[in-house]
Amino acid sequence: MDLDMELLLKTPEDTMELGRMLAEAMAPSRVRALYLFAGLGGGKTTLTRGFVSALPGSAEAEVGSPSFTLCNMYPTEPEVLHADLYRLSEGASLPEEMEDALEEGDPLFILEWPEYLEASRHAAERLDLHIMQESPELRNFLDNSSEFDKNFRLAKIEPFGQAAIALMRELQPLLERRFSAARG
Repeated sequence: MDLDMELLLKTPEDTMELGRMLAEAMAPSRVRALYLFAGLGGGKTTLTRGFVSALPGSAEAEVGSPSFTLCNMYPTEPEVLHADLYRLSEGASLPEEMEDALEEGDPLFILEWPEYLEASRHAAERLDLHIMQESPELRNFLDNSSEFDKNFRLAKIEPFGQAAIALMRELQPLLERRFSAARG
């Protein structure tokens, strides 16, 4: 079973629903890190809104992009640390307040622009989520460019670590039922 998945997200609501499904699967698991790879306006904060909304305490959380603050902590159960490394240089370490939050508790960690993080600092157990818009991959996925809509996104999920692989084995059938999976 190939666990790298490609899913078609047709609307921002689909992106939020994917976030909700990931949170529901990750909260009780040992997989605490979700790395989001997407361009500007790619849907990272929308996905995070969906993710946070699935957790107890989300009514108290105001989800926003951490582009200027570098990180936001949401008062959910478990807590969510939402970080953005866009303004850091390539090969960076996490800022001290993020390291402290990860060491002091057991938050779910959503990291935007993880490509700027030094590879040796990547979480061993994580899901990498690549969200592509207006890309050749998306057009190839649709097989017909006339179907293309500017709101469409192609989401590719890759598990890293044994717990993440086990999580994806459980999650894959649910995701395939909810979203259009890649044509094989």
